[in-house]
Amino acid sequence: MIKFNAKNLTIAVFFGILLIGVIGIVNAQEALPKGGDGFETAVKLEPGSYQGGGSFENKETEYFYFENVKPGQEINIKGTFTAASKEAIAILVLYNEDRIAVVEDDAVVGKIPESISSSWLPNADKASYKYYIKTGSDLWTIASHSLDISLIDRYDAGNQTDAGDTIEKAMSIESGEYKSYLSGKEGTDHKDFYKVSVKKGQIVAAKVTPPSEATMRVAVYDKDRRVLKDEYAPNPGAIVTNSVPITKSEDVFIGVICDKYCSKELIAYTLNITTEGVIADEEEYDEDGLPYYGVDGAVPGDGVEKEGLNWALILGIIALIVILGIVAYFLLKKKKKRQEN
Repeated sequence: MIKFNAKNLTIAVFFGILLIGVIGIVNAQEALPKGGDGFETAVKLEPGSYQGGGSFENKETEYFYFENVKPGQEINIKGTFTAASKEAIAILVLYNEDRIAVVEDDAVVGKIPESISSSWLPNADKASYKYYIKTGSDLWTIASHSLDISLIDRYDAGNQTDAGDTIEKAMSIESGEYKSYLSGKEGTDHKDFYKVSVKKGQIVAAKVTPPSEATMRVAVYDKDRRVLKDEYAPNPGAIVTNSVPITKSEDVFIGVICDKYCSKELIAYTLNITTEGVIADEEEYDEDGLPYYGVDGAVPGDGVEKEGLNWALILGIIALIVILGIVAYFLLKKKKKRQEN
């Protein structure tokens, strides 16, 4: 005879309910809904792992979209496909919000599940981005598929965003070492601009250490966007250092540049900023190159002679010559009269 044990029954019921709840949550999170048949009917997805996608007939595709991608977040998408028969060709396409394909991949898949993966890193042109995904069959029938969407933070210099790709959007930083990212070919994040405050007499130096396959460029600009110095890596993977002496206190801008041809993959680089040297005393100068105020606070002209003609002195000399001439004339005239008498 089996004895009833209330304690064991309670434990079994508790774990059964817990297991059913967990399974329900997991299934809800991972169930891949059927996508739309175009951009207008695309189905919204959140980043996550989605399983249980149905079959695709020959040339059949589905559309999804996701949004609120921040500048500096790397998009990773992966589609896993299983052919209905011997093989099929699967496609996975990422579109920007203008519905232009930015990454397009396909692969021959068989009865064993095979994956297609793509990544993309946007720049700081917008506060947030929306993207579309097209997935499906490019040829023959696909029996099943799944989809993974993930966002990885690739923010610059310890901030929660991407450094701007123009001087106007430059990220303010101080001396120190920072880890930052550029997209290379897989994205639009090809430039990072940083703003550094410097003082007259200092030397500002920017040192960039890239991965081995990247050919980097480092440029320093003044506040008027004029290039003070430009340095290019002589070969892929070369460390680039750009140092500039500072002639007046102001903000300078450091551009770290890797266009889409400098690397095929995401670039994780180290940026080291140093400002060295003795800060010089600041003095303001007028249009003639003379200080507005001396070291002791003297007003201009006190003990300082400006170059150029002194018209007051010239006019005084001319007046003196005229007076002397008049006096000499009358003296000669008076002397002549005496001689006649």
